[in-house]
Amino acid sequence: MRVFLVAAAIIAAALSSAYAQPCEPGDGRSAALLSREVAGNRDFNEVLEGPEWTFQLKRAPHGWDIRLLDENGLDLTQMTPPRNGPNPRQIYGWHFRNADNTGPNTGDVNAPQRLRLFGFDPALSGTGGWRPNEAGGVDPENQPGRGALTIEDMGLADLGPGEKARINYLKFNVCMTWPKTDREKQKEAAEAAAMTELRKVTPELMEMMGGCGLDYQLYQITPYLTPVELGGDFDGDDSHDQAVPIIRKADDKRGLFICRAGTWGDVIGMTGRMGPHLTPAYFESIDWWSLHTGPAGQGAGGTPPPALKGDAILIGKEGASSVLIYWTGKTYSAYWQGD
Repeated sequence: MRVFLVAAAIIAAALSSAYAQPCEPGDGRSAALLSREVAGNRDFNEVLEGPEWTFQLKRAPHGWDIRLLDENGLDLTQMTPPRNGPNPRQIYGWHFRNADNTGPNTGDVNAPQRLRLFGFDPALSGTGGWRPNEAGGVDPENQPGRGALTIEDMGLADLGPGEKARINYLKFNVCMTWPKTDREKQKEAAEAAAMTELRKVTPELMEMMGGCGLDYQLYQITPYLTPVELGGDFDGDDSHDQAVPIIRKADDKRGLFICRAGTWGDVIGMTGRMGPHLTPAYFESIDWWSLHTGPAGQGAGGTPPPALKGDAILIGKEGASSVLIYWTGKTYSAYWQGD
């Protein structure tokens, strides 16, 4: 028993060091803070934003078990030590009572109390729960995910001498922090890029597009494509033309507004078919655009490429198809580059 107590003390000290940080994102880590209650024979489940994990208190005979489930139901907390004896993930009523269940636990029952520190590892996803580890178990300070559940209030039942107490009500808060996932990093990068481009929708740009005929009662310049502005000579008259991504306010439909020489403006992509393939639906899924200069390349299906009168706009889906939008001399048309 003494060896177990010493080991438990070492683990608790290591965990306390690892978890000594505010419950807020920063330094490449995400965070989630929950303050909730659970009672009776119910499980508690709450899906976290971002990684789509589910924090769970699973009902057990004498209380609840802490779980953090990935999208496939794998428990990411299962490596939390110790392997033997009461585990901080187990929140049981008898942890808080003395050995004969006649009063509060004053130290004769070796069990964690109101602060429950647990680790979790996102890398367990897709492994079936197995991960190589040292014979002595996982070092708590090396757990990439860190959780701290604090019991704020609880109700105990089965308090007769010789019985095993159980918890029937729990009020708690739990803080979890973890390294940001690739999905979270990509989302943050996309949001940061969009904000950067949004700042480029300057009053000068809006005035210029408005002077070219963009109706701001109907449309809004929106950087769903980056950069927010492409410049070129789209009609081949040696004057500077500009294009911006727009949405229609009434239904959020996407399109482009092209301003030629600061005078003539065209909304494209909202209605009607452009060429034999391009429909308004295609604009809803494009995620990049770029300026095309020079002759058009060979497109899908072996159809002859158009003879461009000026520069063109290439739009597309990452890793998939792309379409060339060009001026015919009277209107804009599209040439399918392929999948």
